[in-house]
Amino acid sequence: MPQTIKPFLLIILVGLSFSDYFIPNVKNIDQKDQILVTAKNTQIEDKASSPNSSQNSSIESSAEKLEYQRLMQVLSDHQLSKLSFSEVIQTVSAQFIGTSYREGLLDQGESEKLFVSLTEFDCVLFVETVLAFSRNLLAVNPSYENFVQNIQEVRYADGKLDGYCSRLHYFSEWIRDNQKRGIVSDRTEELGGIPLNKTLNFMSSHWQKYPRLKNSEANYQCILAMEKRMELEMRSQPLRYIPSRKIHSIYPSLKTGDIIAVVTDLKGLDTTHTGLVYLTAKDTGFIHASPSGKVKIAPDLQRYVERVDHAIGIMVVRPINP
Repeated sequence: MPQTIKPFLLIILVGLSFSDYFIPNVKNIDQKDQILVTAKNTQIEDKASSPNSSQNSSIESSAEKLEYQRLMQVLSDHQLSKLSFSEVIQTVSAQFIGTSYREGLLDQGESEKLFVSLTEFDCVLFVETVLAFSRNLLAVNPSYENFVQNIQEVRYADGKLDGYCSRLHYFSEWIRDNQKRGIVSDRTEELGGIPLNKTLNFMSSHWQKYPRLKNSEANYQCILAMEKRMELEMRSQPLRYIPSRKIHSIYPSLKTGDIIAVVTDLKGLDTTHTGLVYLTAKDTGFIHASPSGKVKIAPDLQRYVERVDHAIGIMVVRPINP
């Protein structure tokens, strides 16, 4: 029996990847969300260098709190207490349709800080935000502060922010870590996934593409150690994926709100894009922060994946009721 959402409106209080390192470089070729994926430098303006950065951070935090309140008020009209958790995830995700896509959001500044946004996303930040917001709705106290804590829990190893290397940079590692803590369940193998036989070393092999690796030997060594640890993990528990041509066959087994990671054949890399299953009466769609510019819904998941350059299939991950 699915867990339902507890009433929350009366206790609203006033008071988020691999995709920031390997960012899809987009050309909207046929206006149907076809994308080409290439490695690129994601360094952006360093807000921390501004003399007004502390003030700007405070203003941004206040703006996010106000947006959080607005979303909570909007969602209070959706009778969430009658929905399953997967349906809540779809309802939350739909609130962000049309929201802007932006690269490099997690790499602002020289040090690792918890970045939270409800107004602009990259593909992983979108998934993390929808998941964290949906989990927060189940909390006894669904406050903005609790939502922020949920972002940290899904983004960092063991839910602890401890520098650049604590972030779950490869999405397959994001899946492993969050599964270990009971936040998600990897369903790829039971859906017929086949082994993904490759070594994940894209970051260390392309260190010059990442400002925080290029400018820090300590970060580089840490990432190198992380990749070696991942290699050992994969010996006992190989990564799996569902080939693109077989995605349609698993439609009956998918739930709305399932997390989809697009698997790539690019050397050293596991995935290049993420989003969520979005079911309608007619279609098995895919809602995502699209590199073409905004959060949108692709009407057919398999057709979308087949149009992503270098894509070979998907991983499927199901969020677990908190």
